[in-house]
Amino acid sequence: MKRNKKIVLFGCYFIFVLIALFLTGTDALAAENTQNWRPAFDMVMRWLNFGIIAFLLVKFAKTPIKDFLLGRKEEIDRKIKKYEQQKEVIEEKIEEATKMFKNSMARFEEIKKRIVENGENKKNKIIEAAQQESRILLEGTKQKIKNQILEASNTIRSEIIESAIALAEKRLPDEITAVDEQKLIDHFMESTAGP
Repeated sequence: MKRNKKIVLFGCYFIFVLIALFLTGTDALAAENTQNWRPAFDMVMRWLNFGIIAFLLVKFAKTPIKDFLLGRKEEIDRKIKKYEQQKEVIEEKIEEATKMFKNSMARFEEIKKRIVENGENKKNKIIEAAQQESRILLEGTKQKIKNQILEASNTIRSEIIESAIALAEKRLPDEITAVDEQKLIDHFMESTAGP
């Protein structure tokens, strides 16, 4: 590798010397009658210089340029592989995030469904409890009404009986005779005597 660098440096110095001679020596080589051959000479010198530079570049700089270009190619290949790996990692993360999003949406729907079902169950329980309570209240009210009717009936009956007794007390002494009294006593005695 050091030998190649020395050769490249030597080639660069040689090219520099040739270019310096060409640029400084053209005025010294000029003649009085340069109109006929000067343009052709200049063209030949340009092509010769180009050939020398091309030969030196091919001979001495071919390997370093080739190595440089191969190194750059390898570096670019490494960067491309690195970026492709990063791209794959990012795509995996995106795919994972998409899966997580889909899973969270499914879970959200499941939770939403469960909440709605719980709400419906609570609503039904509340309705059932209210219906049960209304049945109990209705039964209680019916029982109270029955009790009040029974109480009123008993009150009316006792009042009717008292009125009847009072009326009977007023009328009976006038209408019951001694014979009727005897019959009542006999009837009462028979019923209490038993069979």
